[in-house]
Amino acid sequence: MDSQIRNDQYKIGAVSKITGIGTETLRAWERRYQAVVPSRSESGDRVYSSDDLTKLFLLKNLSDAGNSIGTIARLPIHELKSKWENSVQLSELGAGPSGYHSNPEISKSQNCRVLLLGEDFPLRVQDGMADFNGIELLGHANSMEEWKRMHPDSHVHVAIIERPTINEDARKYVSKLLKESGVWHVIVLYGFGSQVEINQLQSPQVSAIRSSIDVYELARLCMDRSGGDSKNLVASNSATVYLEDSLPTRRYSSKQLDGLARVSSSIQCECPMHLSDLIKSLVAFEIYSAECENKNDRDAELHAFLHATSAQSRALLEDALAHVIKYENIEI
Repeated sequence: MDSQIRNDQYKIGAVSKITGIGTETLRAWERRYQAVVPSRSESGDRVYSSDDLTKLFLLKNLSDAGNSIGTIARLPIHELKSKWENSVQLSELGAGPSGYHSNPEISKSQNCRVLLLGEDFPLRVQDGMADFNGIELLGHANSMEEWKRMHPDSHVHVAIIERPTINEDARKYVSKLLKESGVWHVIVLYGFGSQVEINQLQSPQVSAIRSSIDVYELARLCMDRSGGDSKNLVASNSATVYLEDSLPTRRYSSKQLDGLARVSSSIQCECPMHLSDLIKSLVAFEIYSAECENKNDRDAELHAFLHATSAQSRALLEDALAHVIKYENIEI
């Protein structure tokens, strides 16, 4: 792991995953048009800032709408935003041209208020988002109408929804949500979708992201898309932060593992308890290896290897635990 990557910086794999722009296209836009000029980490990797991410979002939306990348690549962000407002036909989403508005900025002392909307939200997201200081996870509701009934005075900065596919129904749902809720930004986690459908959904107020995104990157995206500063995003002591795209995300939260350790006493098999303890130990070592001080490049390489190895080992045991949970019909 590169010790020089800060919380407000993104490596090229994360940028590609978040924006939907292929890595080769990103390199071509940089090389041919100087669309963005990422800095370099100590190991020579491209490192993109939050402003770079915002600009790339706008460039992709405008190029998908028919603008030549060569004519817009060097424009500053404020001009791209203005061009987007004037050119993108938001009426296709049912919002009309006035549907877009600039987000107010979150102050440095304010958390990004995130609401999860949907019936079957991924547990790793539902539990993992609460692991970050800077993100205020408001809760989980089946719909915005249900949330408003329970919390009429609650203001939401970012709403995250999950859809197995991106289609016309998803676009209509997002349009209605933006028009009626006052949400600043909507993030759609999806499993499958054609590039045409995704392009029609994406806008400055809507991000369509594959549901496999790392929870840490998702939290950073929430902060950035709502006008906050991702430098304020800090993992709590119980969180596992993955800075490399190849590392598997946690499948179970600390709360779930504690619960599984207790439930094992009600059945003769104690495998859930033992597996939970092993996974918690590996999680602790992942955190330690990620945070361990690096005196030089060799130290950094060693700790990156230890971090990756423990993460892969933890993922294998999580798969084993999932099998036991299914076999024993355990509710978590």
